[in-house]
Amino acid sequence: MTIGSDTHWRLFGSLVAPHRRLVAAYGVALAVATSLPLLAALLLSRFIDLAVAHAATGRLFKVAAGYVGLGLLSAIVSVLVVWRSTALAWAITDTLRRELAEFVFDADLAFHRDHTRGELVSRTDDDVTAMAQFLSRFVANTLSVGAIAIGAVGVLTVMHPRLGLTLGLCLAGVSVIGWKQRNAALPDALLDRDARGVLSGFIEERVNGADEIAALGAGAHSMARFALLAQAVVVAKQRMTLRGMTFNGQVRVTLAATEATMLVVGGLAYSSGRLTLGAVFLGVRFATATRSPIESLMWRLNEVQGATGSATRVLSLLAQRPHHPGRIANPDTTTTDLVLEDVSLIYDESEGAVLDAIDLTVPAGRSLGLVGRSGSGKTSLGRLVLRLIPPSDGRVLVGGQDLQSLTEDALRRVVTGVPQEVQLFPGTVRENVTMFADGVPDEQVRKALESVGLGPWIDSQDNGLDAVLLGRTGGTTGMSAGEAQLLALARSFVRNPSIVLLDEATSRIDPVTQLLVKRAVAELLRGRTSIVIAHRLDTLDVCDDIAVLEAGRIVEHGPRLQLAADPTSRFARLLHTGAMVSEDASLDEALDAMEEVAR
Repeated sequence: MTIGSDTHWRLFGSLVAPHRRLVAAYGVALAVATSLPLLAALLLSRFIDLAVAHAATGRLFKVAAGYVGLGLLSAIVSVLVVWRSTALAWAITDTLRRELAEFVFDADLAFHRDHTRGELVSRTDDDVTAMAQFLSRFVANTLSVGAIAIGAVGVLTVMHPRLGLTLGLCLAGVSVIGWKQRNAALPDALLDRDARGVLSGFIEERVNGADEIAALGAGAHSMARFALLAQAVVVAKQRMTLRGMTFNGQVRVTLAATEATMLVVGGLAYSSGRLTLGAVFLGVRFATATRSPIESLMWRLNEVQGATGSATRVLSLLAQRPHHPGRIANPDTTTTDLVLEDVSLIYDESEGAVLDAIDLTVPAGRSLGLVGRSGSGKTSLGRLVLRLIPPSDGRVLVGGQDLQSLTEDALRRVVTGVPQEVQLFPGTVRENVTMFADGVPDEQVRKALESVGLGPWIDSQDNGLDAVLLGRTGGTTGMSAGEAQLLALARSFVRNPSIVLLDEATSRIDPVTQLLVKRAVAELLRGRTSIVIAHRLDTLDVCDDIAVLEAGRIVEHGPRLQLAADPTSRFARLLHTGAMVSEDASLDEALDAMEEVAR
């Protein structure tokens, strides 16, 4: 299901539409629940008239027993209605919550660069929760109040037209006030939600950087910034509350005037003998029966504005969904050459192109080593290949098919990446290798671990594949950074992709594990089309071709052995100066040495 609307009211409607039958059944239950208090008021009115007429005690007892029975039944039905309305509301909004979560998880890096994680949690959870509360509480209360008001006016009009007309006119006035104020606090609600999202994002960033903040003495600045953001939340909430109190005051005065009017009209009719005392009581009781739920409803005005504000924020988030056609679910993988066709990438117009008119082909089955100084565009090119971000211009083709035309599942079957920073997730070793995919045989998982050299490690675990990982590089298994890197490679072996992008990272790995990583990388790349974003010169030994990036452009490209044998090539000079620096020199160190020699 794909949710999309241009207004918050249409969004609510699109959420409710698939659950029409449940909503209709809920409406019937609500009608029963709201009719019971009116029936109880009729019985009480009848009791008063019988008591005034000195009716027999038996008749009075029967009416009183019926009144008590209706009260108990009304309480039971009311609890059931609230329970069902809450369940229905969550069923309705769970579809939206799931779609928002899928969008956030699949969104490209440009989107995540512009939105903090705290803000996204606020939008996908807090905003949807506010909408669920709106649908379960306010909508239920509104329907209940509407049913009570219509029922009360209808019964009074039939039994005592003068009282029915009076109550109807008074309640119509309340309705007009409510309608005029329905969106009055929406700007304040949006400010409140936005302020809360910014504050959540700030807290999340500062918690993640708590060690550096403490070490560098930036705590005072962080607290001052927190105070400013918290003040913005308080101010927005104050504005919403003040507007709500003003509106509630208007409603309360109108409702008090309604009861007074019913008393006056009923009293005059009673004194002239046109109404019984029970009828007067019934008119006042119906006015009172509508006053309490209406006041409760009006106090929820801020909740309404909050829900509409949340819906508006959700719509703005959904509007940022990428429009990948995603129509090819089974791409042709008979050829897996990778082509970047006149590709450019711009993150920010004011900063210029990160990648500029890149034309690059990686033939099927060959491995390309991508080298260049930090900031040259290597990582950005890798993100394009993984479709983590779309190109500003040009196309990325796999086997002649544009990556943008593949479905997400098809894309991940064809292309996979091994990141520089490995993330382990709370769960078993099996779940971390399969990335929580169902249906992967244990033999396939174990074979992947053995392929990267983790066979002895998994055999040493008491629970085998069921051993639990609790952190990024640790947990009950005590997995090191190097072992985590090997596990990340095992994920690719399980997927068996046609194209691999490897963002190499071995600088923090001990020599023994580094050797295992190199062997695993060589095995993973064998027979596959691949790009290796190299950070160390010795990583390039597994590559067939080399491309040198400089300021977002490819300045050299060719077979590795041919470039290494050509003393005039950049790559050959890079190897020479790197060897002069150290045997395991990083690319940045080698490039610095090259520039020093040139000077």
